[in-house]
Amino acid sequence: MNAIEIRNVSKRFKERDKHFHALRNVSLDIRKGEIFGLLGPNGAGKTTLINIMINLLEPDDGSVRIFGKPPQEVLESISIVAPNSRFHWALNVGDVFSVFSEIYNIRKEEARKRTESLARFFSLERLMKRKFSSLSTGESMRLSLAKALLNHPKVLLLDEPTLGLDPEIAIRVREEILRINRKYRTTILLTSHYMHEVEMLADRIAFIRKGEIVDTGTVEKVKLKHFSDYELIVKVRKLSAAAPLRKKGFRIRGNILTKNIRIGDDVSEIISFVKSRGMIVTDIESRKPSLEDYFVKIAGER
Repeated sequence: MNAIEIRNVSKRFKERDKHFHALRNVSLDIRKGEIFGLLGPNGAGKTTLINIMINLLEPDDGSVRIFGKPPQEVLESISIVAPNSRFHWALNVGDVFSVFSEIYNIRKEEARKRTESLARFFSLERLMKRKFSSLSTGESMRLSLAKALLNHPKVLLLDEPTLGLDPEIAIRVREEILRINRKYRTTILLTSHYMHEVEMLADRIAFIRKGEIVDTGTVEKVKLKHFSDYELIVKVRKLSAAAPLRKKGFRIRGNILTKNIRIGDDVSEIISFVKSRGMIVTDIESRKPSLEDYFVKIAGER
């Protein structure tokens, strides 16, 4: 079942007496319980699409359905964590849970249970009396994630959730995102400029460029559409038979052999060729295109 169905959504804005498309005929299906990565350069239309999904904007054309309903009918089932999410400086952690429990119209006893559960889940129990203004970056991000789960959302929108975080804190936040998805089966839409983060978290991705979706699928699937080969690096103990190696397409530097091979080629056959020339293989490494390579390639295409 699809949690989110986006059909032919377009949105135009006016700037200096000229109209431009922020989104043009965008269609996406996001499955229930998956983590879906939305990639694209700045200004590609990611934030505009998210704002339509939370009913801050209306599309000029097309439709968005979340569990079969328009966004305005299911807002209580959606939560968002955006860059630099903040709460009033005077509120302590416990106050944040209390205030948003009232906003979400959660009954007092149920609010207490959910607060205790989330505080335990995000290791916030010892921080309940601490004011928001005194929290570290990592602590405030964990509080933002906890608050976002207070209403038991069916859909969680994470817009650059680790932007500006120290590496150690970012790792912890990614672990929390995976825990949320696994424990609650929450459907998560993730935007991020950290490609290794997307590769780690996303079940599938879409790439948006100049307001249009240009690719959708698993990370490996979208990379295969644009990269047909990768680099194989073979280290040998002592080099011999250089001429046959070069004829086979190897580049030689000292005792390191490199060769571009097509995805799907039999690597064992290539290694056997090297060994058949009397060389002892001491190390093998493959350098396949990364999601970052893909991002740079697609973002740069006209």
